[in-house]
Amino acid sequence: MPALETGAPEPHGREAPSPTAPDPWHGDGLAARSVRFAAILVGPIAFGLAIGLQSWLLFAVVTGILAFTVDPGGPALPRLGWLAGAGLVVLVGSGIGTLAAGHQGLVIASFAAVGVIYALVESLHQTYAVGARFLCLTVAVGALYLPLAPVDVLVVAAAVLYAWLVSITWDVLVGGPRPSTAPLLAGMSTLLRVTARERRSFAAAVAIAVPLAYLTSTALGLHRPYWTLIVTVIVLRADMMSSGRLMRDMLGGTLLGIGAALAYGLAFPQHWMLLAGMLLAALVRWPAQQLHGALGMAALTAFVILLIELISGSVGGATQDIEARAVDVAVGCGFAVVALLLDWLFRWLFARIEPAPGPKA
Repeated sequence: MPALETGAPEPHGREAPSPTAPDPWHGDGLAARSVRFAAILVGPIAFGLAIGLQSWLLFAVVTGILAFTVDPGGPALPRLGWLAGAGLVVLVGSGIGTLAAGHQGLVIASFAAVGVIYALVESLHQTYAVGARFLCLTVAVGALYLPLAPVDVLVVAAAVLYAWLVSITWDVLVGGPRPSTAPLLAGMSTLLRVTARERRSFAAAVAIAVPLAYLTSTALGLHRPYWTLIVTVIVLRADMMSSGRLMRDMLGGTLLGIGAALAYGLAFPQHWMLLAGMLLAALVRWPAQQLHGALGMAALTAFVILLIELISGSVGGATQDIEARAVDVAVGCGFAVVALLLDWLFRWLFARIEPAPGPKA
């Protein structure tokens, strides 16, 4: 199962609610976010258990997470448009990966291209950055794990509709829609122009580091090489301090989440208890994030590991994937460091080739 932390650890694609917010159940308060997130994730999984777990569940879960993350609130129909955009990202990424699958050159070129897209939009707005990370995720899934099938298109559409219904139903239950936080295009062209040199160097660095992470993971025979790619993009930011913090949280949270999920799975191996554990992990994901980024990552990791155990049928059956996850997270963080070093080198080179204009005489 692919890493599903692509939207993390920033809270919900927008600024975190103030800790002094009067009502956590309204707007985008902590309790409201936790319940919506849990409902969007657990619903498709429970449905899959009822009819028999199949590969389409991956597309449903990935679409649900991205739809939740980009959900801006506001009027119902514009909100549906943003969530439909999330579904489109999943389909486009998976489609590109499926077309490239089996052709080493095309796979490398695809990873380089989506890496450049991510680097160019990473600091524009959190919504665009998360969408670009999921584009990287789904290209990797389609190319290396699970090709897109016609039924998956229907699954993605159903997941978008379900996430939208959860979102607007919650608004009805609490008495009205939360204010829209959709990104505005005004000023973005200016930002792109002013930061053109920095974006070029970062894009070049990511275009090299992401395919290099794939080639290295494949050469080392890692069990899930796309996990390395996904982790690299999750923790990679143009700001080195932010990347360092995210790497720390990712490494610590992954180990903590794996340990918690393994202990829970051994104590409660029944399918319905694993599902209950996933619900609990989803509910505590955002409160844990408020306390510390590593705790939020641990909750989401525990959710993914419990899902792997559920699909595998036992903790023993999931052992190889669990071990691979820890290794791939470490390798992915290592290639994020490589990208940051390349970015520093390219900025230095660009500064020498294109020195900043001085004041006019």
